[in-house]
Formats: sequence, C-alpha cells, structure tokens
Amino acid sequence: MYRLSSKLFWPALIIAFVVALSLILWSGSGKGVSYREMACAFEERTPSCLDSVSDWNEGLAYFDSSVAATHDTLGSLKNLLWNFWKIEFAGAGEAAIAKDAVLPLRVLENKKSGCMGISWLALMVAEARHFRLDAILLPGHVFLRYDSKNLEPNRRGYSYTDAEYREKYKDGNWTGLEFSPLEPQEFVGLAAFDIGNLYLENDVPRALTWYRMAEEFFPKYPGISVNQAIAKSKLPDSL
Repeated sequence: MYRLSSKLFWPALIIAFVVALSLILWSGSGKGVSYREMACAFEERTPSCLDSVSDWNEGLAYFDSSVAATHDTLGSLKNLLWNFWKIEFAGAGEAAIAKDAVLPLRVLENKKSGCMGISWLALMVAEARHFRLDAILLPGHVFLRYDSKNLEPNRRGYSYTDAEYREKYKDGNWTGLEFSPLEPQEFVGLAAFDIGNLYLENDVPRALTWYRMAEEFFPKYPGISVNQAIAKSKLPDSL
C-alpha cells in the first residue's frame, strides 16, 4: 500500500485536523458537525468529496427509489447497506478496527467494515435524507437505533434488545455514557480515537495527533485521556 513520506504526512494530517476543527467552530458547540464532511476530512479530501463518489451517489438513488416504492425507511436503509452496497463484516479483532473498516469512504470501496465504519456510513445516509438515526455507545462497540428499533451493524441490522446488549457486554469497561445517543461530534471523536489506537504501539506522535483530535470532539470519553497518557509515557524523555 502506498504511504506518504514522513515529510508529507504531517502537513497533510495537520490540514485534516484544521478542517475538522473548523467545522466545530462554525457551529460553536460542535452540534453542526457533518458526518459527510468529516468522512472527507478524515481522508484529507475537500468537504464536498462525496459529490464525485459514484458508489455513494448510486446508493442514494437506490435508497430514494426504495423509499418511494415501499415507504419503509428502515428496510430501505438495511437493503442499501447489505444488499445494494453488499458490505460485509470485516471480522472480529484487528480487522474490525483497521482504517479500512473505520473510514466510510474506504468501507464503500472495499465492502468490509467493523461497527464504526458501517455505522458512520448509515449516519451519512440519514443525514443526507433527513431522518433520525442514532449511534449508541457500548464498551468497545457502537450500534444504531431508528425509531426505537436497535440495529446491530455487525449482523446485517439484527435487532438486539437493550437487555441483550447489557448481557453481551456486561464484562466490558462501562463509562456511564452507554445507551444515550451520541452527538455527531462525539461519534467522530470515537473514530479519531480508534485511529489513534492503531498507531499507539508503532507511531506514538501520530497516535497523539489523533488523540488530540478525539479529545476536541469527545472530551467526556475517558479512554482518550487514558491512552494519551500511555502514548506520552512511550515518548523519549528528550521530547
């Protein structure tokens, strides 16, 4: 896979960081963060980059025609994600948290995703078509909720109850933030946190850059400060 040289990477990432933060500043509180624009910013593209992504535009056209024919928003969304776009679960462990499984434009291209990537893509569709879809946090996981119905992103939209989720994740690290809908900037902060975690072992400065972005978007999430401290402890004393 092609990689930017270190001389080119840092300016590019700083540009993405500035774009991301500017979106927050436009709205004051961050509540105006756009899932679609942030998908482009995380890939270091212009905010309107989706205009030229054929899979995205064809998908929206499919969704619109399905809703017009069936009047079923939820069914149309599920068909779009898993039948039209044919997105598959990338697998448990590292495969589900790789960049290709987290960043929605890469998910569209590769047709593989973990919970974050396909949820982000679904939230982009909801944003574009103006219907309410929420991302719900669990320990190390997110799921979706539409009109009181839960959708499990890693099982083609299967509907677990809240009680079933509590049982499945009872041994996880609970933060007190679970089961409340995430604001768009909070979801984006989780994505930045996940990307930072990818670099924690082998590229600490890059991890810290992503953690800083995560902190700006989702300051209440305790894992960010914990992993920032771990990353800083790995830096040479001279830095």
